[in-house]
Amino acid sequence: MTSASDKFTNYYNLLGIDSKADRQTVKQAYLAKIKEWHPDKNPDRTEEAEEKTKVLNQAYHILGDPEQRKTYDRMLRYTNGKDFNKYINDEAIRKKFDKAYPALKAALKRVRVLYSLFKDAVNGKYKLHPTHVAMIGGGLLYFILPADFIPDFIPVAGYLDDLVVLTTIMNSLSKEIGEYRIWKEKLNRPI
Repeated sequence: MTSASDKFTNYYNLLGIDSKADRQTVKQAYLAKIKEWHPDKNPDRTEEAEEKTKVLNQAYHILGDPEQRKTYDRMLRYTNGKDFNKYINDEAIRKKFDKAYPALKAALKRVRVLYSLFKDAVNGKYKLHPTHVAMIGGGLLYFILPADFIPDFIPVAGYLDDLVVLTTIMNSLSKEIGEYRIWKEKLNRPI
């Protein structure tokens, strides 16, 4: 995949500001960039300008809200701007499930819904707020990467901490997950 949504976009770099910039600096940088990329000012590359404008609006929406900015900053540190697909992909999820103890495999099935939602949102097939995508991405990274709070090689406990993180995310996004399940059912696509 090569779409812009595959990467966790560094909004600070996009706006040309420091990560410690205050709200006023964020707003000024946003207004300058939005003026530069307005589709009317770029008639020879309207499609690119429209896409850039969407990303700039998203950047301002996230960085302009203190709570969303905290979540975004945490994800930016966690992914270090790397391609989500390098870590969160079908093979990584399958390997993690295969390594799980039989007693935990039933609980892990709920994670498949979260992964499916994340994948459809990142690929642009399902609309989900960027903060929610970041939250799910962070949880899935925690689940997949071996260097988490309790290492996975510790029997049962190594997976329980992963499940606690993911269950917390699933509980906080239960409405969104429910809407996603309905959307998938309407399309007759299994999760």
